[in-house]
Amino acid sequence: MTARIDDFPGIDTKAIDGLISRGASPGCAAVVSSPEDRFEFSSGAYSDTDRRPVGPHTLYDAASITKLFTTALVLRLFDENRTGPESRMGEYLPHFKNSALTVRDLLTHRARMVCEPLSKMALETPDIRALAERVPVSPAASPHFFYQNATFLFLGIMVEELRGKAFADCLLEMISELGLRETRVGSEDGLDAPPTEIRGGNAWANKTHDESSYLCGGVTGYAGIFASAGDLVKFGRAWLDFKIASPETTGKAFTNYGGYPGEEQGLGWLNTLPRFPALSRDVFCHSGYTGPILAVNPKKDKVYALCCNRAYYGRDNQLYRELWARVLASELIRV
Repeated sequence: MTARIDDFPGIDTKAIDGLISRGASPGCAAVVSSPEDRFEFSSGAYSDTDRRPVGPHTLYDAASITKLFTTALVLRLFDENRTGPESRMGEYLPHFKNSALTVRDLLTHRARMVCEPLSKMALETPDIRALAERVPVSPAASPHFFYQNATFLFLGIMVEELRGKAFADCLLEMISELGLRETRVGSEDGLDAPPTEIRGGNAWANKTHDESSYLCGGVTGYAGIFASAGDLVKFGRAWLDFKIASPETTGKAFTNYGGYPGEEQGLGWLNTLPRFPALSRDVFCHSGYTGPILAVNPKKDKVYALCCNRAYYGRDNQLYRELWARVLASELIRV
């Protein structure tokens, strides 16, 4: 059964419409999946100049939600015993030969690699392998969470090494297997997504928003997936239905590895979002710089997805977080 999301308890669709009219994003699409039902809602358009309405099948730049796709590929390697959470990265990448960092350290953002922004480095080194060689590797893990793209840069390269094929090909194979027909990678032609930003007076559309991923071919371990809200929910449900990994490995992904308050996270998944109300400890999520969010509650068997292009109104636009709060209202400890 599919129904409008305004039938779903706790979600104020009029408030979402109001946020869109106030500039949270030109448009947004949300889908919520429970065991019995699937609820959909959309508001607004592609952009101020392209007034086509958006909906649950509209492709958006998913930005850092790409990290969950990378995580899925890594967890499948766990199930095949090709690597494991405590395996040292130095077993797979020579760049880590003098480091004690493990796969889990990277998946939980404890590698703390201090370097220039990858976007700046990629202007000089627009090749993913060469870019990785420029990132200094920490000798050991930090006790604290330190969110950065560089960790998933290396995890994507590790997947390439262990699979013996390009990372984009690994993604496309999994996307096809999971039946995600509205999910693409940024290196593909023929995308029709809302523009993510105005750059130099022109709309940046149908190209990966993240500068370093764009310069390095369109997709990396940390950015480059384009997906609809409908497909993000389908991807989230694949996790809950153990289509990503075995129940044992999935259980490891949905375990809290945070050692300090405000640093709660699973493997690849987060439980705490900065500058956002506290989430139920049963919720695992990931957001993207361009505005999307995907969240799952394994205990309730619920999946939430919202897509938008909030950076169209500027990178400082933070109103979109209220869109997240409206869709996740039933999972928040405080709103």
